[in-house]
Amino acid sequence: MWALCSLGLCLRRFYARSRQVSTFIHDRWLALKPSQLLTCGFFSYTVAGVALLSLPFARETPVRVIDNLFNVVSAISTTGLSTVSIADSYTFFGEFVLLALFQLGGIGYMTTTSFVILACGRPLSDTRIGVFNAGFSLPEGFRVARFIRHIVVFSLIIESIGAALLYGEFRSCGVSQPLWSAVFHSVSAFATAGFSLNNNSLEDFHASGIVNLTIGVLCYLGAIGFIVLQDVYLAARYRRHKITFTSKVILVITALVLVVEMPLFLACEPSLRSMPIHERIYAAFFQIMAASTTSGFNSIPIGKLSAASLTLIVVAMVIGASPSGTGGGIKTTSLSVLLGIAGSTLRGRSAITFFRHQIPAHRVATAVASATLYMGVLAAGVFLLSLTEKQDYLKLVFETASALGTVGLSTGITGELTTPGKWILTTIMFIGRVGPLTLGFALMRSACEGTTHTQADLAT
Repeated sequence: MWALCSLGLCLRRFYARSRQVSTFIHDRWLALKPSQLLTCGFFSYTVAGVALLSLPFARETPVRVIDNLFNVVSAISTTGLSTVSIADSYTFFGEFVLLALFQLGGIGYMTTTSFVILACGRPLSDTRIGVFNAGFSLPEGFRVARFIRHIVVFSLIIESIGAALLYGEFRSCGVSQPLWSAVFHSVSAFATAGFSLNNNSLEDFHASGIVNLTIGVLCYLGAIGFIVLQDVYLAARYRRHKITFTSKVILVITALVLVVEMPLFLACEPSLRSMPIHERIYAAFFQIMAASTTSGFNSIPIGKLSAASLTLIVVAMVIGASPSGTGGGIKTTSLSVLLGIAGSTLRGRSAITFFRHQIPAHRVATAVASATLYMGVLAAGVFLLSLTEKQDYLKLVFETASALGTVGLSTGITGELTTPGKWILTTIMFIGRVGPLTLGFALMRSACEGTTHTQADLAT
């Protein structure tokens, strides 16, 4: 009887203590700012992904933990860089885990859980809405609940259409497991992840118009962002709805990068001159598209490109995609602000304008801060890799820009990286996905009071 009483007392104390710990963790979690919650969320998905890929039935061959970590962060950040062959190193389960990770990384890990909450008829908490705004940089006037539903619906419809188109081409070309390959590449393209089940990415399909155009459209739809997709959808459905200034800027800058760089790539790349004219156009379009959308696929060997062509791709990777999209980079909206600063300064005007639209001072400051931090991380990454790797300098710049921009293109040195080099690139990919500015807010607690507002300014 005494033993039972003692056991009951111990269990009661344990229950009371566990509730105190749970309450403490809950309170500390709610005390975190949106940028900190966003960073912690991506970190938790990284830990879960590494644990799943480390399971024996997830691997075809032995894979080191650092390689699993590298590939998981690459998937969550929708980068596409890999230190091992995906098809040769992982089983179907491992490939499915990677697909799930870059799908979550593409649409945002908060989107899935928020969609489930809304589907159950429950409202979103203020904390969840704050994290969502910090992650997607929504402009004013966007209803979060409707936006979340549209993200999931748009993603499923677009990826399904893309998979159907790719399946027919893959099957006719004799690709092994054409349906799975079509689904994998469709999701990877729309998430701008750049992961491929082929060791040479899409080089075998460099002459296929269907593959080039399908992958290109999927990547552009993912890169321009869900803000633009919803904006265009509402404009088509409701005559009174007009496309916002944000969407116009995104579409113009995205098109401008392709229009300017594609002819330069065609003119400067010697390896294209032996191809038929239509294959040259496919190759130039595909590689500039892959760099500017940060999708990371390649239809020609990147390691054989000239220095001029690599420079064009680096510029496109640094510019990157758009806010609320699946890509990385400094973002097209930040570039528009920088162009506005340059134009207004050259004209001797104090007001910063772009397309005759005045940009508020706090948005200018945010864009400048974001671009400055981005270039600072890029410079630091190149410097550190120069210390650990014995590779050509331009290749190190290219690899760092690809990792920070969550692009995934490589000149072929990823698999040759030393262990310190893998850790450096893993950190850079994580920073690129979360965003240097968001990570800065997360680390500088005193500056986090205006995180949600400031992040939203990047999009407008």
